[in-house]
Amino acid sequence: MSELKLVVMDLPSIKYEYVYEGFKELTDSRDCEVIILPPGTPRKTMIKEASDADGIVFCYELVDEAFLDQMKKPKIFSRTGIGMNNIDIPACTERGILVANVRDPQTVEVANHVSAFVLALDRSLVKANKLVREGVWAMEPIAPIWCLTGMIFASYGFGRIAKATTKRMKAFGMEVIACDPYVSAEEMAEYGVRKVDEEELITTADFLSLHLPYTKETEKIIDADVLKKMKKTAYLINTARGGLVDEEALVEALKTGEIAGAGLDTLSTEHPTPDMPIFSCENAIITPHAGWYSEESNVALMSEAAKNVADFLLGKPVKNMCNPEVLEGKGE
Repeated sequence: MSELKLVVMDLPSIKYEYVYEGFKELTDSRDCEVIILPPGTPRKTMIKEASDADGIVFCYELVDEAFLDQMKKPKIFSRTGIGMNNIDIPACTERGILVANVRDPQTVEVANHVSAFVLALDRSLVKANKLVREGVWAMEPIAPIWCLTGMIFASYGFGRIAKATTKRMKAFGMEVIACDPYVSAEEMAEYGVRKVDEEELITTADFLSLHLPYTKETEKIIDADVLKKMKKTAYLINTARGGLVDEEALVEALKTGEIAGAGLDTLSTEHPTPDMPIFSCENAIITPHAGWYSEESNVALMSEAAKNVADFLLGKPVKNMCNPEVLEGKGE
């Protein structure tokens, strides 16, 4: 039996060599068993394999009380991403399990994805491409197209991705406003952003972009009432979490023209089916939660998540800890 067991489960990539790179210092110095569980592995199998692991790298799997109750000795969970809504961090803390994530590599990519949505929606690129392929070579069907300069880009939340996005929107000549109770007006001003309340954010936005964590407080924060307050010419962009939006209300708003359109990289479910009502909305551009992705960010996400585990088990500082309080009194 190996000294340490490391489990890697349900990562959004088959390029597991990058995970091994992150583990390398640990596997070179300690006797380690590494188990890879690809996407599609049944939850029961994941729980069985992870139950006696020392360190676990994961992405999509729900690590809740039911999952944790089956674990015998995990010391650390490390997620290949920023959002932590699929792991019960307080429950991990109670059990003395460190939780870590990866925060930097995907920031630029998501900001670029937001920019792509802004351009595609404003320039009617998807519709134009479809019409041209159908033999329609004319501008009238995709009119009106408005100049981005002077438009208002409204950021709901102002964390690292929102800040990176702001630089891109400023390059388009847009005015950027933001609402975030945890960020001061002074900090926003450093990025040339004006802090506003929720009402002004929603009612004045030409593009309302969501940059919020998914919590009980933010669940369906974009509901029918919010959508009714938006300009009829406004667009909603969500590259955060599908649960932030009341999808039924959004479908209604898109179909009735309450808003002009939407760019969605996340939906109410991570495994949508073609019969979902949102897919009948031609004024919605939908991508498969791919905003984080580039070849470069994929490499960094895999290796950094694994390195979190390696560093912790080697007694070294962990870069991005979500519950550092579990280390109190452990001499770390």
